[in-house]
Amino acid sequence: MFKKLMIFCVFCVWLSACGLENYPGGDLPTQARLNAIHIGDTKEKVTRILGTPASDNPPLPDGTSFLIYAQNMKTSQAFFDPKEIKRDVYVYYFDTNNVLTEQKHLTLADKRSVGFEEKTTPAGGREMSVFEQIANNFGRYNAGGQDSSVRR
Repeated sequence: MFKKLMIFCVFCVWLSACGLENYPGGDLPTQARLNAIHIGDTKEKVTRILGTPASDNPPLPDGTSFLIYAQNMKTSQAFFDPKEIKRDVYVYYFDTNNVLTEQKHLTLADKRSVGFEEKTTPAGGREMSVFEQIANNFGRYNAGGQDSSVRR
């Protein structure tokens, strides 16, 4: 009986460690402040009402610009990869005179699939083999309690 109780307790502790956790990301202004923005407002007024954007890009080649305000929510459980469950992105487009011409609200349903590139860029420098690494570490260890990272 005691063995079954111990197994049950260990299982409960293990199961509780695998709980769902939510991770918010970004900082979105309140809905009242978002509703206060209208077509024809200046870029200065938009940033004064909404605050600092998540992305303030330099003007595009044609002189137009845009601001992005975003927030998302991810959830993860145990060792599984986090999954995005909510996304709100507000994009404000400005003409060459910094006057708001268009605003968009994008959600998770509007996401686009982006291809992942498998290529990697090699790091600079020379790669050492395992034996070279071991040989270079000889003489660095000091059992006397001093900092072993300092060479003498």
